[in-house]
Amino acid sequence: MPLVAVVGLGGLGCPAAWALARAEVSLRLLDEDRVERSNLHRQMLYTEADVGRAKVDAAARALLDAGPQVALEAMAEHVTPDSALRLFEGVSLVVEGSDNLATKFLVADACATLGIPVVHGACVGWVGTVLPVVWRAGACYRCVFEDLPLDDGSAASCVTAGVYGPVTSVVGALMAADALSFLAGDTSRAGHLGRYDGWAQSWRSTPMRARADCPLCRPGAAPPTLTPDRYGAACGDV
Repeated sequence: MPLVAVVGLGGLGCPAAWALARAEVSLRLLDEDRVERSNLHRQMLYTEADVGRAKVDAAARALLDAGPQVALEAMAEHVTPDSALRLFEGVSLVVEGSDNLATKFLVADACATLGIPVVHGACVGWVGTVLPVVWRAGACYRCVFEDLPLDDGSAASCVTAGVYGPVTSVVGALMAADALSFLAGDTSRAGHLGRYDGWAQSWRSTPMRARADCPLCRPGAAPPTLTPDRYGAACGDV
């Protein structure tokens, strides 16, 4: 039975984990945060009674209530440069739904080092994106986004720009669909950047070209060095 690591149990990780658990996929849940009342509108695994509880514990309870046959590992840990390789050890695929760019680049780098497919997801405002990655089969996260932007506050995030709850549920479900396709052996969407616009009710999937000079996935690229200075202080805040 494949084991899938879900990074971040927020607006994206909750619906993705739900869909995967209902498909009887074994899950490793990774998040160190606690449930907050202000986030309940977009984190569908939690209720008012869960406020203050560790997200991994509340999520595991909800998933087991819905399908007690699913195998779960609940780990209340951040993904950091020191812990990433350990936390992803033994997994077949990673579903990445963190809410900061530093963690997204770290997960991309760690998955490249281990040769693990990864499905990245993000949401800001009414718009969400999905990027499923299989190494050496289309573009990777660094092919598309290259590197962290300058830490000058100009990059929009769900913290600064807000996010609409229904959009995260749709994007999380799309992430799970890509993950299930990968697990079934269908990698045809690898390297396609999907964009969902909740306001316009539109979906577009665009095949991205792998960069010949990508430091992560170009032929002969050396495994990246996972050091804190590469990702900044925000890394691990999922």
